Amino acid sequence: AMRDLTSDGLCGKLRLGIPDDQSQQMLSQIIGEFSQSHPLVELEVSCALSAGFPAALASGNMDVAVYEVERPDSQHEILRQEPTFWMMSRHHDLLQRDPLPVALFDRECWWRDAALGALRASGRPFRIVYSSQSVAGVSAAIEAGVAIGLLGQSSLNGDLTCLDAKHGFADMPTSRLVLGSRSSTDDAPVQAMKSAIRQAFAAP
Repeated sequence: AMRDLTSDGLCGKLRLGIPDDQSQQMLSQIIGEFSQSHPLVELEVSCALSAGFPAALASGNMDVAVYEVERPDSQHEILRQEPTFWMMSRHHDLLQRDPLPVALFDRECWWRDAALGALRASGRPFRIVYSSQSVAGVSAAIEAGVAIGLLGQSSLNGDLTCLDAKHGFADMPTSRLVLGSRSSTDDAPVQAMKSAIRQAFAAP
């Protein structure tokens, strides 16, 4: 009965992209908020590394996406900002290893570029020993003591420690999580999804 009272007549299909490192709770909130009001809209959701989302929006293969950028421009609507840090397992001292073992994302993205740029600038020998498409995969390798890696502050937990200048690591860029939609569109389902996303990220 509540769904009948709060729903509208929007219909069609909407393709949403959201980074795989966002919590299941966040995704559930977005989908729940949207589907309650717009039950006739079919959702197609891609949870993946967000590096490919801007191209998918530009080509029209995705309607709405949340993705990360290092340097936002005037077209970006910023949802959240998060510092990034080199991290290492608290239980494994890898700083004495030569070359230094490193875990990276295995797709081209600014996180990978920033990590490689910082490592090369340091002049310290390093070796990529682990690659993953997902934040969970990189985090697992770091927690297991396989390698150090670059992660967002939200990934920090009791098993990880941040590496900073006293360890020989420079400050790393801040990640901006932004909201985007396909070019030249202001149709109702897209605007409704963007509203649901804003509400989810604004919640405490």
